[in-house]
Amino acid sequence: MTSEDCDLEQFGYSQQLDRVVTPFASFCVGFAVISATTAVFAGFGFGLSTAGPAFVWTVPVVVVVFALWAVIAADLAVKLPLAGYAYQWTSRLVHPSLGWFTGYLGLIGFISGFTGVAYTFSAYFAGLLGWEASTPELVGITAVVLVVCALINIYGVRLATAVNNVGVVLEIFLTVGITAFVLILVVLVNRDGQPLSYLSSHGDIATSPYVFAWMVASLGAMFGLLGVEAPADIAEETREARRVIPRTMFMALGTAAVIEFFMYVTFLLATGDPEEVSASATPIQQILDSQVSPLFSDLVVAIALTNILVCVLANMLVATRLLYAMSRDKMTPFSRVLSAVSVRHKVPNAAVVGATVISAFFLVTALFSETAFAYILGMATIGYVGVYILTTAGMLIADVRGTFPRSDPGFFDLGRLRRPVHLAGLASFAVVMAALVLLPDFRPNLRPLAVLLAAALAWWLLVLRGRIAAGEAGPGSTSGANGGPSEAGATETLHRA
Repeated sequence: MTSEDCDLEQFGYSQQLDRVVTPFASFCVGFAVISATTAVFAGFGFGLSTAGPAFVWTVPVVVVVFALWAVIAADLAVKLPLAGYAYQWTSRLVHPSLGWFTGYLGLIGFISGFTGVAYTFSAYFAGLLGWEASTPELVGITAVVLVVCALINIYGVRLATAVNNVGVVLEIFLTVGITAFVLILVVLVNRDGQPLSYLSSHGDIATSPYVFAWMVASLGAMFGLLGVEAPADIAEETREARRVIPRTMFMALGTAAVIEFFMYVTFLLATGDPEEVSASATPIQQILDSQVSPLFSDLVVAIALTNILVCVLANMLVATRLLYAMSRDKMTPFSRVLSAVSVRHKVPNAAVVGATVISAFFLVTALFSETAFAYILGMATIGYVGVYILTTAGMLIADVRGTFPRSDPGFFDLGRLRRPVHLAGLASFAVVMAALVLLPDFRPNLRPLAVLLAAALAWWLLVLRGRIAAGEAGPGSTSGANGGPSEAGATETLHRA
């Protein structure tokens, strides 16, 4: 038994998952969940239509916000290296009831997020084949993508991370290489693009004052960096998790941010006819078609599809670990089934199937109302930001109470900067959430979220609250099943950590 297995038992769990994730694989999971290519292909048109070319300068601002979240998450990932990260952190620092709502928002963010990415894959895939696919046909393609990713995840984390590693390496080298080629050929050699001043222009945006349009555009860049904390969700499968996870989170955020900004700047400067690009449903593809060649454009889209597929795979991986962690603590319906781990593959297979079924439910709504489906996908950002707010608020409460876990020497620790960073982060996340809730462009996303939150509240009021009060749910409730120590022992370990 390794020292990490012993640490896990002191938190109340036995080692059931396969601890084989290397530092490189941990980085690749974080990078794939963010997926620079997916972010740019999905966000370029939104930014351009919302705030004009100057939307690109929202990226550095958003990076600062995510840097705050990355150091906040790293500070706790070191002290509580457990699957289901934010659920575990808020449950143990404050109360399992807060953990329930935090984890629930995380599931909404992850599952609606990878459903949307899979649907994006189907749209680009159909376009690559010259196929004017109907909505039912796009739903069918998306369903196939979801099933393939589920099967890879069911086979085991070794296969899932191996596929993910290859995809990330291809994304970094091919995406950067292709983008650099476009910059050199179109902008520097042919001089057939736009001047540098184009990066500060507003285009035809009529919103007044312009700052509001720019703030709305920043939410597109925000979507492009969601998930930087993903390595923390596979902590129980990561070797030397306490040392590795903070580094891989920072590396994934830094690498993705640089690549995204480079891609945005390059494609803006490579724009030929701004009006045609703004009017296109696939603006990057239009730029490549007109400025290089349609064949080259198809090649780039084909490569992007592999990046998008890997993004779905990685998001599904971390979503299932969160669902497994909550079910293991008897926090969810059907928890006994969803917490089951395959003895052969050491994977929470039922949680993989469960997350896929929920995703399929979201997907099927597109057959009845494309608008409703768009609103469901729009919940992803709200879910993520809600997790950031609840987790940071929980850390502040623990810090004020004096119950925040101590750090061992040699590991990442915010120390005296903890409370200022928490306050700055909470303020930043609150501003983002206010924009997501109050801005007219995003307000409709609250409708499906309100329904799902009502269901979460009903489950908590009618069932979960009583289970938690009786010690039958939450951290410590698994001691009988897993052979771990009591809740008191786990709490003692938390404060020693």
